[in-house]
Amino acid sequence: MTLIHSSQVIIGVVLLCAFNLAHANTSIPLSDYFKDNWSTHEGLPHNSINAIAQTSDGYLWFATWEGVARYNGRDFRFYERSTEKGILDSGIRTLVSDANNGLWIAGVRGGITYRHGDNWQPHFAAPSMVNHLIKDSSGDLWIAVEGLGVFHRAKPSNAEGVTEEAWALQNISAYRLLEDSKGRVWAATNKGLFQVNGQNKLEVLAQYNLPGLHIYSMLETHDGKMLVATERGAYVIDDQRATLLHPSLAGEAITTLMEDDEYNLWLGTIKNGVIRVSNHQIERLNTESGLPNNRVLSILQDFEGSVWIGTNGGLMRLRKAPFTTWTKKRRLVGDYVRSVINIDNKSVLVGSSEGLSLISNNIAQNAQTNNNNPISVLSFAKRHDGGIWVGTYLKGLMLWKDQQLSPQFDHNNGLPSDEVRSILEDSRGNLWIGTTNGLVKQDTSGQQTIFTRNNGLPDNYIMALAEDDRGQLWVGTAIGVAKLTASGFEIVPIHDLEDAEYAFGFWIEAGYVWIATDRGLIRYNQQNDQLGLVGRRSGLPIDKLFQVVYDGTNGLWLTSNRGIWRIDYHAAHAVADGRQSKIAFEHFSESDGLASAQANGGSNPAAVAMDNGKLWFATAKGVAMIDSSSISQKNTTRLPISIESIIADGVELSANQENILPPGTNRVAFNYAGLGYIMSSRIEYRTRLVGFEENWASRGKNTIAEYTNLAPGKYQFLVSARYPYSDWNNADQVYEFTILPHFWQRLEVQISLAFLVLIFLAGSIKWRIHRLQKSELKLKALVEKQTYALRQQSEDFKRQANEDKLTGLPNRRAFDKWLSDKFIQAKHKKVTLALVIMDIDHFKKINDHYSHLIGDKAIKALANQLQQLVDNKVHAARWGGEEFTLMIKGMDDTDVAAYCENIRHCIETYDYSDIAADLTMTVSMGVAFSHQVENYSDLLRLADQALYKAKEQGRNRVEIWQ
Repeated sequence: MTLIHSSQVIIGVVLLCAFNLAHANTSIPLSDYFKDNWSTHEGLPHNSINAIAQTSDGYLWFATWEGVARYNGRDFRFYERSTEKGILDSGIRTLVSDANNGLWIAGVRGGITYRHGDNWQPHFAAPSMVNHLIKDSSGDLWIAVEGLGVFHRAKPSNAEGVTEEAWALQNISAYRLLEDSKGRVWAATNKGLFQVNGQNKLEVLAQYNLPGLHIYSMLETHDGKMLVATERGAYVIDDQRATLLHPSLAGEAITTLMEDDEYNLWLGTIKNGVIRVSNHQIERLNTESGLPNNRVLSILQDFEGSVWIGTNGGLMRLRKAPFTTWTKKRRLVGDYVRSVINIDNKSVLVGSSEGLSLISNNIAQNAQTNNNNPISVLSFAKRHDGGIWVGTYLKGLMLWKDQQLSPQFDHNNGLPSDEVRSILEDSRGNLWIGTTNGLVKQDTSGQQTIFTRNNGLPDNYIMALAEDDRGQLWVGTAIGVAKLTASGFEIVPIHDLEDAEYAFGFWIEAGYVWIATDRGLIRYNQQNDQLGLVGRRSGLPIDKLFQVVYDGTNGLWLTSNRGIWRIDYHAAHAVADGRQSKIAFEHFSESDGLASAQANGGSNPAAVAMDNGKLWFATAKGVAMIDSSSISQKNTTRLPISIESIIADGVELSANQENILPPGTNRVAFNYAGLGYIMSSRIEYRTRLVGFEENWASRGKNTIAEYTNLAPGKYQFLVSARYPYSDWNNADQVYEFTILPHFWQRLEVQISLAFLVLIFLAGSIKWRIHRLQKSELKLKALVEKQTYALRQQSEDFKRQANEDKLTGLPNRRAFDKWLSDKFIQAKHKKVTLALVIMDIDHFKKINDHYSHLIGDKAIKALANQLQQLVDNKVHAARWGGEEFTLMIKGMDDTDVAAYCENIRHCIETYDYSDIAADLTMTVSMGVAFSHQVENYSDLLRLADQALYKAKEQGRNRVEIWQ
C-alpha cells in the first residue's frame, strides 16, 4: 500500500492552482456537453474501445477486439485480420497517428502495421501482444509488449530496411510510451515508471517515496509537467518531486490521460468513469450520467473540440452543442417551462408549471423565498416601477419583486378569468392583462376596462400582446389578430393567408409587425397594410409557429412543437415581399442540446432575445439557451473531405492515382464524405466534373455523385463541403481520370476514314452527275407536268388536315400547334395568353329533340359567330363535338372575363329561329391564363378544369381558374 503524505496533498492543491492560473479557463460544465453514444447496435464491431486516434485527413479510428473501425461521421468501416495489411489478429490494442496522415496499428499476436493513405506497410511482428508504440524524433521505434517489456527498433540504416532490435526493459508488462519535449522516452509499466533511453534504467517514482506503483499512462502537459496515471491516483512530477494532482484522487485507479485545448485534464478510471480537472474543480462522468461503462480505456479530443471516450461498454462523445438546457437536474424548479423573460444580460426569470426559477450567471435557483405555495406560471412582463408581472394558470396576476411573489388581481377583483396568458405594460403606463375570457386594461388611475368580442376583438382567448413603434396595441387570439387604433379594435385579416387563425406571438420592428401563427410566419407592413407569409409554400416544413425573436444580427428564430428554426432575416423580408419564392432554414432539435424539441407556446413570452446575443426558449423539458453569435463561429469550421471510393462499371478504383478507364466505360460513381462530426448529418456538398460540366452542381446532403455515358477524354472530379450557412471550402479533393476511346473514336482513325469517304464520295458524285445530265431533260418535262397536280393535292391535304369540315374553323390539331407556338412566344415576350374552352350546354337534347341535322346546323351557327371574332388577337377553333376553343392574346384577367361574358350573352340571346323554331343555345366556358402555368399542356388542363367547374355550378356561365 502506498502512503500519501499530507505535504503531498498540499503541494498537489498548489500545483492544481498553478495549472488553472496558467490558462483563463472558460470551459463549460460537463453537464452542459451534449452526449452521443455508440455501441455494436450503432455499428461498432465491439464495445471495448481500446484506443482512439484521428489522422490528419480527419478520419476517426477506434481499436477494438474485433478489428479497427474507421468513422466518417455517418458510418463505420471495418479493418479486420489480414496478412496483406499486417493485422495478424483482429484484437487491436493501440492506435498512434502522426503528422503525415499516417497511423500505426498494433495489438494481439504482436502484429504491427503502418497505414498511410490507402497503403498498408506491415512491419516485423513483436513476440507478444503490443500495448503501445511510438516513433521518436530520430525515427526509431519503441514498442511496449505485454509481459515482456519494451524493445527498441532502430531506424533502418540500409536499403533492404533491415533494423536492429534491443530490449530496453525485460520481464515486465509495459502499457504506455511517451517521448517528452526533452527527447526522453518514458515507459509506464506494472512495476513503475522508467526512462528507457537513458543510462539509468531504475524505476523513477521510488525516489519520491512512491515505489512499486502500477503505472497505466503518462502525459506531458502544455507547460512541460509530467502527469502520471497510477493505481493510486494521478501524480505530477516536477522539480524533483511527485505530488497528487488533487486530494480527491487519492486511491483512484486511473488508466488514461488527456489534456484538451483549454488545458483541462481528463482522467479515465478503472471503475469510476471519467474525471475532469478544470478550474480548481473536479467533475465526474459515469454511468449515472450516461457513460456506457465506468471502465474507461481511451480518451481523445478531435479537431472540432469534441471529446471521445472509449469504455468497456461502448463509445461516448461529448460535444459542445449549440444549446444549453436547464432542467430540474440543474436546479430548475420545474421542467415544463411556459415562459421566460430577461431581467438583465446575466439573469432570466423562468416560469414553469411548478413555479418560478431565477437563472443568474448560468446558475439556477428558486426565485421565491416564500415558496410555500408553488404556482403554475404562464406569462411575464416587465413592470416600469421594478419587478416582473407574473401571469398564472389558476391565481390570476401576481408581482415578483425582491424574490417575493405577491397577488395582484384575480376573478375576485376585476379579471374575467384567473388564467393569464399574456401581459403588457405599454408606453403610456396602461397595464394590459390577457386572459382566456377577455382582455383587461387598467389605466394609470387604476380604472379597469374589459374588452371582449363584443368590443371588436376576434376572440376572448388572449394569447399574445405587443405594442408597435407607433404606440398601437396588438392582440393575438385563438381566432385572429386585432390592433387597437384611435377608432377602436381593427381586425387584421390574417385569415386571408391560408386560413391562419391562432396568433401565438409577435415581434415588432420599425414599420413591420411579425406574427407567429398556425400557418407560418406572417409579416404586416405598416406602410401599406399588406400581409406576407413565410410558410410551407416558401419551404418551411411546418405550419404552426409559437414565437419569433430576432438575434440582433441576421437571424429570425422560430419556435414550434418540432424544434427551433433559424431563417435569414433579409430572406424572410424577400419572401414576404414576393421577391423570393423559397427560404433556407436551419433546424435545431434534441441533437443540438435541447432536452426536448417541443418548444412551448400559447402564452408569452415563450422566447426572449438578450442584447448580448443570447436567446432563451421555453420548452416542454426545461429552458434552453443559445448564444446566436456562436452559430456563425461554428459554421466557419473548415471541413476536411475525402473521396472514399470510385467505382467504374462496378469495379472499384484507387483514389490515390490517376486511372485510365477502358473504352465504353458507361458509369462512374464517386462516394465522398465531409469529415465533420458536430453536425455530420447537415453537411452540404457540391461537385463538378471538369471536362463535362462548366459549373458546380449542388448535391445537398447526398454523398454520391454518378455520371453516365461520358465521352472519351480527360476529366477532373472536384468535391467541396460546408456546414449550413458557411462558405464553401476549396476543393482540396481532386481526382483525375481518362476514358479511352474505341478504335473508331480515335482521332487518327476518324481522319483516315473521313479521307476515304471523301474520295469515295467524289467518285460517286462524278459518276452520278454524268447520269443525271442524261436524264435531266427527260425528267424536267415529267416534273413540270406533275408539279401542278401535286401542288393542288398538297394544298387540299393541308386544308383537310387542319380545318374542321363542318364549320370551316381550324380543327384541334391546328389549334394545338398554334397554341404550342404562341405559348412559348408569349412566355418569352411576357405577354398574357388566355385559353377559353367552351361547351354547348345540353347539346344532346338538341340532337334528340330536333335531329342530328338541326344539331349540325346549330354548331355551324355558333361557329359563324366565333369566326366573326377572329382577328390578330383572337384565335378560334372547333375542339371536337360541341366543344370550341378561343385563344385571346394581350388582355388582362379582368378584360378577358368581361370579353367572355359578352360572348356567352350573345350566344344565349342569338336568334336561331331560321334553324328551328324555339331553338335556343347556351354555353359554359372555362378560362385559364398563361401566367398561371409553365407549359401549354398545363394551361389546357386548368382551362378544362375551369369548364368542368362551370358545368358543376349550373352551366351557362364563365368560370375563371383561380
